[in-house]
Amino acid sequence: MNITFNFECKTDYVSKDGTIPLSLRICINRKNNYLKLGRRIKSEHYDAANKKVKSGINGYTQITSFIKRQEVRVDTIIADLEKQGEEVTFKKIESIYKSDTGKTQALDFFEYVKEVIEYERENTDISNDTLDNYCNQFDKLQKYCPKLTVHQLSVEFIEKYLHYIKHTLKHSDNSVFHAKVFLRKYLLRLHKKGLIKDYPFTEIKVGKPHLVNVEYLEPEEITRLHDIYESKSLLEHVKKASSKHARDFHVGERYQSTLQHFLTACYCGLRHSDIKTLTRSHIKEDFIVKQMIKGRLGKRKTVRIPVRKRLYSLFNWENSSGLLFENSVQENGTTNNYLKEIMQLAGINKHITFHCARHTFAITSLILGLKLEVVSDILGHSEISTTQRYARIVDRLREKEMDKWDQLVKEELGDNTKISCPDCDDVVLEYKNGLFVSGNFTLSCQSCSHQFMYQL
Repeated sequence: MNITFNFECKTDYVSKDGTIPLSLRICINRKNNYLKLGRRIKSEHYDAANKKVKSGINGYTQITSFIKRQEVRVDTIIADLEKQGEEVTFKKIESIYKSDTGKTQALDFFEYVKEVIEYERENTDISNDTLDNYCNQFDKLQKYCPKLTVHQLSVEFIEKYLHYIKHTLKHSDNSVFHAKVFLRKYLLRLHKKGLIKDYPFTEIKVGKPHLVNVEYLEPEEITRLHDIYESKSLLEHVKKASSKHARDFHVGERYQSTLQHFLTACYCGLRHSDIKTLTRSHIKEDFIVKQMIKGRLGKRKTVRIPVRKRLYSLFNWENSSGLLFENSVQENGTTNNYLKEIMQLAGINKHITFHCARHTFAITSLILGLKLEVVSDILGHSEISTTQRYARIVDRLREKEMDKWDQLVKEELGDNTKISCPDCDDVVLEYKNGLFVSGNFTLSCQSCSHQFMYQL
């Protein structure tokens, strides 16, 4: 790569006060660009033929000394970029130079992110749900700092913002994690394009999302919901008007469809976005074969999920449109609102969202004895450590059941019961409470040899 630079002012950039900006002409592979140095001189003080400041003018020494310092600075920037193995472009040089000197009219971070998200919606495979989450992070950051340039996003600024999320907004550790992921994504993009020199996440560790207690349904609760679905009792459900001016609202069909979609997810482990896009074409030889909407590191995994009786019974095989459901899947928020009311009608006192169906599938599969690797593959996890969170929940369930042995020990450590001979009143047998539940015993007194029947 051929790179040269030298002091040269563009004399056609004369302002109203008769001054021109001091500039360096940077030539990269025969393409010229001009880097403004942030100072101006009178146009008559510049020798255009020899490309230098005229000697003898007021402040000549200071001006020429300033120009030499800027040349050294640009030379260092180019050397650093080459040392790091990065492609040297004028934009990178300009961005780093202006960032270091504080002369930049810095790029607005919010405008930049907004443009990138719009581009990603139209031209990439990133799901709308993911981009909507980025937009939520965008709004949260903008409320914290309405005006923000790319160069303000330093390590110190980010740490203060994360502290604000956790301690002022009192959001969870996972909210802090998602804020880091959002900032890292777009700051890395800015850094790779050379629009910022320093990349804050070389010092800030993002980590992994924190494990939280997941809500899921017990096998008997799934059966209860399936029975409600098959009975079609939800179709009769009517929401009573909240005022005399309103009308009763027949929501039964929506509840029935929502339960159908939710149970489908319980039996196959697919996310809301995948259930929403599930069609008959995804069913191949009694398997759901589908590329998952959500991917990691730009890669989407194709899963193969066996279709068994309960799952098979939920599909509408006669639908001429090719869809597996008669009614389309509602948006996540609407679905969760319907599920809340369905759970109340079913007598299930849990905070159940659509994503709980995925948790339910994983935990129930492990309880039934499916291997961890099989469950991980069906769920489309890229790392088995993600599935292990469910294994830990199942382990806790086992521990809870095994606690019943401790209860037995406690009962054994209780008071003793003594059985006395009905003739001589001597003690024939002594045992700990709880050892025997019931039964008839033939006992013989060692003192008087009397035999008698004792009923517990």
